[in-house]
Amino acid sequence: MLQRCLDMLAPAIERPGAVVVDCTLGLGGHSEAMLARFPEVRLVGLDRDKEALRLSGERLAPYGDRATLVHAVYDELPEVLDRLGIPEVDGVLFDLGVSSMQLDEADRGFAYAQDAPLDMRMDQTTGISAAEVLNTYPAGELVRILRAYGEEKQAKRIVSAIVREREKEPFGNSARLVELIRDSCPRPPSAPAATRPSAPSRPCASRSTASSKPSRTRSRRP
Repeated sequence: MLQRCLDMLAPAIERPGAVVVDCTLGLGGHSEAMLARFPEVRLVGLDRDKEALRLSGERLAPYGDRATLVHAVYDELPEVLDRLGIPEVDGVLFDLGVSSMQLDEADRGFAYAQDAPLDMRMDQTTGISAAEVLNTYPAGELVRILRAYGEEKQAKRIVSAIVREREKEPFGNSARLVELIRDSCPRPPSAPAATRPSAPSRPCASRSTASSKPSRTRSRRP
């Protein structure tokens, strides 16, 4: 998709002095490609993840002041442009979703492959963590969240188990939550293999023996 994005943006940002905004900077791969392909473009990169900004800043350092990186959510773009004194832009790129960096780092809490703190915040400097949501939200709100964002059919059963367990001990890490969900919604047993004996195979019957009616013989006159 990278090359496709560059080709679609090219007519708007290949002119001298063009400004392009990468609203989901991440690790800076798309931004680096735009700065390399369009040597006169100015880039504004936004991300709410400070660690992503640090890493992409190192990656884009060779491009100097052609790249301006800002700690912000993409819906704050108008305010960011006002602060930078940029009246208009020529291209905007959104690459929506959770980045591989967030999924691969266990302490971010986005993936359950490893036991990790239940954080799940894009910006770890603000807002509340997933653990706080699990431990403090009323049951009805948790059910609504699971149904709305997780499309979970067993939301009520899972939330009942969460509320019961958090009264014993608050949730902190993912392993306990995963085990709870697994126990709350066991998978149905596999369908048993057919026990009826298979019919014995029989050779294909020839036309002369396939009929169940006895054959009639006729005498022939010499």
